Amino acid sequence: MDGGAERPARIAAAADAARPVWEATGDTDVLRQRLEDDGLHGVDAVLATMRVLRCGLAEAQRAFLAAPCRRAEREFHNRTMDLLQAGGEEP
Repeated sequence: MDGGAERPARIAAAADAARPVWEATGDTDVLRQRLEDDGLHGVDAVLATMRVLRCGLAEAQRAFLAAPCRRAEREFHNRTMDLLQAGGEEP
């Protein structure tokens, strides 16, 4: 993630471009995909989500991270964490 001066402008431009998509669909999966298509990932995508939804960080994180398209990622993460935790337990 670059911290250059163009970063805030790039986030704002992506949010402005994604807002009509959000207003037309109200679908967080579609919003996330639009932001990804515009090259925003992770923190930058959450910041853009805050702008689009006009909400705080917690709500934007929930909307972005709970998007249906992330289900496979969440399931993989949860399985991995369960396996790691089980491997660390004493018999």
